[in-house]
Amino acid sequence: MEVYHSKSFNPEELALLGRAMGTISQGTIIVGRDGRAISRYGKRAMVVGIVSTGSTIMDVRLIPLIALRDFAMGKGLPFAYVYYHNGVRVHVSGFDVDEIEAILESRNFIEAQPNDIGATVYYPNALDDFLHEIFKHYSFRVKGRALVDAMNTPAVLFFPRMSDHFGFEVELINDMMTSYLPPKPKEVFLHKLVKGDYDFGMRFRPEGIVEFHKDGEELEFSNMWKLLDHMKKNL
Repeated sequence: MEVYHSKSFNPEELALLGRAMGTISQGTIIVGRDGRAISRYGKRAMVVGIVSTGSTIMDVRLIPLIALRDFAMGKGLPFAYVYYHNGVRVHVSGFDVDEIEAILESRNFIEAQPNDIGATVYYPNALDDFLHEIFKHYSFRVKGRALVDAMNTPAVLFFPRMSDHFGFEVELINDMMTSYLPPKPKEVFLHKLVKGDYDFGMRFRPEGIVEFHKDGEELEFSNMWKLLDHMKKNL
């Protein structure tokens, strides 16, 4: 769920948000981000707030949101994801958003003593581990050609590993994950999908939803496992 959106970069607000999450959690929080520099700086500010409460960070760095959602669920931990889409946004799971807002309003944060400041544990292989589990579970092959709209998100990092493993050919659009320019609109994707020689299409939205397009039908998935179950049955 989105808990923060600002058109401008405000590290003080992100640090306060981190303090609220750390106050609630008092445990380990997974944090990740997209490919923009502003998201990296925003994540740093948020992490400063979290560790100031004594909570620990598992930093998975650059990862698609849809993969982080599944990874965090497997770990049984809450997560916070910083990304850019028409402004700086933070998506969280495992938190009560109303509780976050109440703590932000009251400023009733936990203040850890210097010796109790939370640690940061780096886990840069989260995406690799996620894909390893996917490939271990699914071994089906898909024939044909797909149009994939990465929407300037880290979903571009799924390819070519996914296409190599499952056997389909991929053409990518909006694959500049460091760009601040808006991705080409959905209409461009749909027009190209209909006019081109594609068997199906996928569109990875910044909020961690993937659209699956085939024969004029559009389905939405917030979970890669459910998407792949659908592909296994229908391709």
